[in-house]
Amino acid sequence: MTSDVMALRPDRDQPEVMTTSQQTRTTTTTTRDGRGITLPVVGPFLLVDALTTGVNGLAYAVAGGWLADSFGAPEEIVRSLGGFLLLVSAGVAVLATRRPVPRRGVAALAALNLVWVVASLGYAVLGGLTTLGVVWTVLQAVVVGAFAAGQVWLARKG
Repeated sequence: MTSDVMALRPDRDQPEVMTTSQQTRTTTTTTRDGRGITLPVVGPFLLVDALTTGVNGLAYAVAGGWLADSFGAPEEIVRSLGGFLLLVSAGVAVLATRRPVPRRGVAALAALNLVWVVASLGYAVLGGLTTLGVVWTVLQAVVVGAFAAGQVWLARKG
């Protein structure tokens, strides 16, 4: 807003002083625009998820026969899950290194992890696994559920 003020001298009816003032309005923008998460914890949190998923996937892929026997699961499923987890791990690592980290990517990862939890718990109950297989499947479902909870929080808060 700009305004000009002219004061008249009382004795001469002529302008004495001319003053110009200008006001500006400052606007602030926030990073919570729905596109990216800038919290400092998001990258390390996702990298821990990627590492955990990758180690699990590598174990399933490399030692699939032994794990299948120990868990009472078909070897083809164990090895296939290993390959799938390695792909997911790579995707999570890429997601973790983006700046800002895409909010939709984190939300999609949380959804995938929640599906994994439900499928794991269902398989633990109905899959005919050994006791070790049931314990392992429930344990990893709990860990994945914790990652999913953190990712939901990040997607909302971030």
